[in-house]
Amino acid sequence: MTKHPEISRNLPFMCLLSFSVGIIAGLGAWAFRMLIGLVHNILFLGKFQFFYDANVHTPGNPWGLWVILVPVIGALMVAWMVKTFAPEAKGHGVPEVMDAIYYNDSKIRPVVGLIKAVASAICIGSGGSVGREGPIIQIGASFGSTLGQILRLPPRQIVTLIAAGAAGGIAATFNAPLGGLIFGIELLLVSVNARNVLPVTIASVTATYIGRALLGVEPSFYFPALTALDLQLSSVWSLLLFIPFGIIMGLVSTLFVRGIYWAEDRFDAMPGNTYTRHLSAMFVVGVMIWLFMRYTGYYYVQGVGYATIMDIIKAVLLDPQLLILLFFCKFAATCLTLGSGGSGGVFSPSLFMGATMGALVGQAAAALFPGIGIDPVNFAIAGMAAGVGSSTGAVITGAVMILEMTQDANVVMPIMITSAFAYGIRKWLSPGSIYTLKLLRRGHIVPEGLQAAMSESMTVQDIMAKRYKTVDAEAFLEPSETPVLVISGEAILGVVPPHIGGSKARLICNQHYIMTPEKNPINDLLREMHSTKAKFALVTGTAGNPMPHEISGIVAEGEVAASTMREATLK
Repeated sequence: MTKHPEISRNLPFMCLLSFSVGIIAGLGAWAFRMLIGLVHNILFLGKFQFFYDANVHTPGNPWGLWVILVPVIGALMVAWMVKTFAPEAKGHGVPEVMDAIYYNDSKIRPVVGLIKAVASAICIGSGGSVGREGPIIQIGASFGSTLGQILRLPPRQIVTLIAAGAAGGIAATFNAPLGGLIFGIELLLVSVNARNVLPVTIASVTATYIGRALLGVEPSFYFPALTALDLQLSSVWSLLLFIPFGIIMGLVSTLFVRGIYWAEDRFDAMPGNTYTRHLSAMFVVGVMIWLFMRYTGYYYVQGVGYATIMDIIKAVLLDPQLLILLFFCKFAATCLTLGSGGSGGVFSPSLFMGATMGALVGQAAAALFPGIGIDPVNFAIAGMAAGVGSSTGAVITGAVMILEMTQDANVVMPIMITSAFAYGIRKWLSPGSIYTLKLLRRGHIVPEGLQAAMSESMTVQDIMAKRYKTVDAEAFLEPSETPVLVISGEAILGVVPPHIGGSKARLICNQHYIMTPEKNPINDLLREMHSTKAKFALVTGTAGNPMPHEISGIVAEGEVAASTMREATLK
């Protein structure tokens, strides 16, 4: 099959493409929310209705004990869709996007986004303990990837559209435009520069505006008391308590990361097939939510669990024993849902577990130190940020998104302290995040977190070997410490690498070279060398076909390796 040549586009064109990606991401977020609402209302309430406020507890359903089968019905549909159409739609989705970026030339099948959206809407709507972010990320990312493939963009520009789609989806779903942008930067972009930050920003803002127009402008966890600005200086002792809490959240995140994949391994080893595993797990989840409704009056752990988080933020849910029970049941329900083959994200379970653990630790701290003004709600919000940031490896994303979702500016420092310590502990105990560990288990290594690339700012003249010899093609060449430029009259034949000799120059010179200007960015040069399979680049300050004396330097694999090692010492 003939491979069509890639066409690199300029920045204005990429911005236009990102605007269209943002539109699709915003509309996709709205459609996804409506589909969740429809499934939830049909299965739990017997109503054909799209509107569903996840921040409000679902009232008792007309099915009674038979509500246990609601997650089972959803599991049957999810298992069939994933097995039949798109196995990539299984699980929480983001690892598959990252895998496509680093190991599949940024190519994502269009059907994946569609199947992921429908399967996840069914899973969430039927009570599965998963979140919204994984599906909407795959919707936006698959559209960005498909658009890039149709236009034959190079992989680096398709990555930009993938990040734009994911950022737009996150921004519209959670009404968090800055969080969406930082998610794209922190987890998906391979490098950060004006060529990709501007398009991703455009997509995030566009999707957010559409999301607000269709879903409302209120923050995800809107509670007026949180938005009041406290201008009093808090006690330093109350801040210091967030250090041990950060350590606790690091342990919680490690438990969550390891627990998900432990459950996945256990279900894979079970006898039976895709259907029996997933249906049996969701039957247990069904029993769990029925017991909660019977003895507490609420489902609590079903779906995204935002109603429970709102109870904690409003200081309505205060019983320590119930908080402990909710924490472990949500953890178990999420492991059962995702481990057995469900489809959905991990943000919501992380938020839920962080909020319950935060409220519990905050109440304990308030009881132990009654005189320093401890508010358990602050611990709950900090726990939410730390739960998302440390488990996913996107620690800045977690902090910024929770601030946007609560509009509570009083918890900036608690969030910073808790998230940083939680991330450090989780990274120490589990080098892979909940996203990257899935790929590491396949043998696919991907970076975790934002990494600065010095090479983005360097040009060819910064790494080229300026010392080299020039010899005639017929000359007998002794091994040299520097590269050797081989010429015949005014023509350049090739290059002999350092430490090679013992024959006539023309017999041992490598003729696979390209010409490059001194001001050419290093990454552009490396891409060209890779595509042409060139072993050397001759650096020149003149256009056209330069004369031998106009060559100012030579770039070989040794110069690239030396530059990479210098950069490594700074990381």
